[in-house]
Amino acid sequence: MVTHKVPDLPTCLEEKHSLGESSTSCKEELNTNDTKMSKVSEVVTKADIKPKSMHRAKIWSDDVENLYRFQQAGYRDEVEYKQVKQVDEVECWPETGFVKKLQRRDNTFYYYNRQRECEDKDVPKVKVYVY
Repeated sequence: MVTHKVPDLPTCLEEKHSLGESSTSCKEELNTNDTKMSKVSEVVTKADIKPKSMHRAKIWSDDVENLYRFQQAGYRDEVEYKQVKQVDEVECWPETGFVKKLQRRDNTFYYYNRQRECEDKDVPKVKVYVY
């Protein structure tokens, strides 16, 4: 995993209003070339979703790997990441489907490899949340 601090550099976009006026508003843009739609996209649309229960992972799987990556970056899971960062899609590796890049709350980026990063000794540390 590689971390890299990226400063906030908003880009200003000009918006046209219904009255023909134009104004300038600032908006951050992220390049999402390698993104993958997730099953939890519909769940994120509801505001402040809280998990009903939590248990620890027993064996490694693709889902446990992605949860490990989210939790390493400081988020509970993909649902919380999408709520906090206000994104629709998470950047994933197309070959494996694992999370490729996450942005922490302090705007530091975490970059992950294509292969498995969650070692067997770390599997019981992963929390699996049920909604």
